[in-house]
Amino acid sequence: MATELETSQHSLRDDGYACHWPRRRLRGHINFGPRFDEDVIKVTRNDGADSASFSLYYRLYNPSSIYSSESPPLIVIHGGPLLPSDYLYPLIHHFPTSRSIIFYDQLGCGRSSQPDDGSMYSIENSVNDLEELINSLQLKEFHLLGHSFGGIIAYEYLKSNDLRSGCSKCLSLILDSTPANMQTSLNECSRLECEIKSELMLEINDAQVAMNMVQDRLRKRNECRTEVLPHALATAIQSRGTTFGPESVADYVAYPPSKLSMPPVLLIRGQFDFITEKCIAEWREIFTSAQAYREEEMMNCAHYCHLEDAQRFGDLIKSHCFINDY
Repeated sequence: MATELETSQHSLRDDGYACHWPRRRLRGHINFGPRFDEDVIKVTRNDGADSASFSLYYRLYNPSSIYSSESPPLIVIHGGPLLPSDYLYPLIHHFPTSRSIIFYDQLGCGRSSQPDDGSMYSIENSVNDLEELINSLQLKEFHLLGHSFGGIIAYEYLKSNDLRSGCSKCLSLILDSTPANMQTSLNECSRLECEIKSELMLEINDAQVAMNMVQDRLRKRNECRTEVLPHALATAIQSRGTTFGPESVADYVAYPPSKLSMPPVLLIRGQFDFITEKCIAEWREIFTSAQAYREEEMMNCAHYCHLEDAQRFGDLIKSHCFINDY
C-alpha cells in the first residue's frame, strides 16, 4: 500500500521508542526499522445543515500482511482521551511480520486534525471514526486492542455493530486497563491521591508543590512503575491534545449489548493500576454473552503494562490473537 504524506517522520529506535527525523515526503516504506505505511483518511462531523471534514492519521506496520486470512490485522486504539498513539508503537516488536498492526491518532491529537470546537468530540464520534478507518482499509476480519479510554471506543464499536450494515468481523477484543465506569475510575484516582497525601504527611504551605509531589508519587506507583519514564510515553504526553479530556467522558458507564454476542475477550490490568479491581468489576457481568472471557493481572505493573513488562504483555497479546485467528 503506497502512501504519500508530507509529515514529520517518526520511526522506531532499536529500543522501540519514537524518534524524530527531518521533515520530508514519505512514500511507500522506509529502509530502516520495521516497515510501515502511513496515510490519512477523511472523517466528517455533521452539525445540522453544516458538515466539516477532518484528517485522521493512521500508521500501518507490516502492510503486506493486511489482508492475510491466517493472521488478520490488529487495530490498536490509544487512550487519553487524546494521548497520541506513539506510546503504543513498541507493541510491534512482539509480532511477526505476518501480522499487520494498525495504529491511528484520534481526532484532536498527534498527526490528526485538532479542531478547537468541543462539539466535534464524543464517544459516538470516536466510534464512527473507527468504523471509517475499518471501511477505508476494507478490513474483513481483525482483532481490536484498546488501551484505557481506547478500550471504551473498541467496546462501543462492537456493541453498536449489530446496527451497522458493514460485513467486517472482529475476531477478538482486548481491553487493556479499561474502566467500565469512568466516574468510578476518577473516584479511585482521588482515593489513591488521598492515600499518598497521608503517607507523605504533607505540611507544605505551597499547594502546587504539594500537588506536584503527590502526582509524582502517583505516577511512579499507579501509572508507570519504570525507574525512568519511557521515551515513547514521555513524547506522547508532551504532544497530547487538550480539547477533549477525561472530564468530558466522566459520565460514561458501560452497558451490556442489547443483542450482539461478543467475541472472545481478554481483559488486562496491572497489579498497581489506578484502574483498580473496583473499576473493572462490571465487565464480568457484561461479558457473560462473550464467547470466552479471561482476565490477566500483570504483577508489579500499573497502567502501562506494555512498557513496564513488555515481554509478558507482548506474549499475552500475541497468543490471544493467534488462538482467535479463526
